[in-house]
Amino acid sequence: MSNKAEQAIEIAEKITDLYETNRLLEYEPYEYQKRFHDAKDMTGRLARQRLLMAANKTGKTFCGASEMAFHLTGRYPEWWQGARFSRPVTAWAAGNTTANTRDIVQAELLGEPGDEEEFGKGAIPKQYISGTPLRMPGVPNAYQSLKVKHISGRNSKLIFKSYEQGKMQWMGKAVDVTWLDEEPPQDIYSQALRAALKSGGIVFMTFTPESGMTEVVTQFMTKLGQSQALYHATWDDAIHLDEDVKKEILAALPPHERDMRSKGIPVLGSG
Repeated sequence: MSNKAEQAIEIAEKITDLYETNRLLEYEPYEYQKRFHDAKDMTGRLARQRLLMAANKTGKTFCGASEMAFHLTGRYPEWWQGARFSRPVTAWAAGNTTANTRDIVQAELLGEPGDEEEFGKGAIPKQYISGTPLRMPGVPNAYQSLKVKHISGRNSKLIFKSYEQGKMQWMGKAVDVTWLDEEPPQDIYSQALRAALKSGGIVFMTFTPESGMTEVVTQFMTKLGQSQALYHATWDDAIHLDEDVKKEILAALPPHERDMRSKGIPVLGSG
């Protein structure tokens, strides 16, 4: 192989790596995602508590991961009209179990767990990940926390958590940004709000309402308070979903789950 050919391959590999480790730059939100990021409450002010209750496969988790990456880095896009921080933040990102936090939340933010070649291919650009993340004891390939370079020159801190840890592990900390992927129990959500209250921070959730009309869902659907906002997303809002695929999935679902899976509507009477 000639030197020119080798150089061309090397350049192509570098371009591919640059693209794969900077997914955030390519994030162009769907209309529903943009509305969620920019959400206002009933008084017209930025909502500090937000819920994106969406159908499966609509891109809700990467929506949440992208917002988290914007806050951690302080590098907001020109179109951003939502909450913003001019300083480094302390943040929580959580799922219902430690394993799911690793496999879903951590994967969306940092890349496929356990694969060194995939590290840095999530929503947080690899160049802004500062040092080596701290490992979660006893959980293979899971991280406990990491530092992210903020545009100010200092570091933000991201801590991974799970609902199964129990509310005692959610106490005592002031947190600027909390992202809850999958619906939290009411006691965990209350602790997340308490942590945000201490710092004047924000809490946002992204989930499909698989447990029906729970306390958290009912509050947002029927008792929406000040500084809260609820947004929905259905399969029709996700243009990447093929019509034939939607029909195939819908046909395989039990009738009572179809609205929940395809429209993000909780099953009434459960919970």
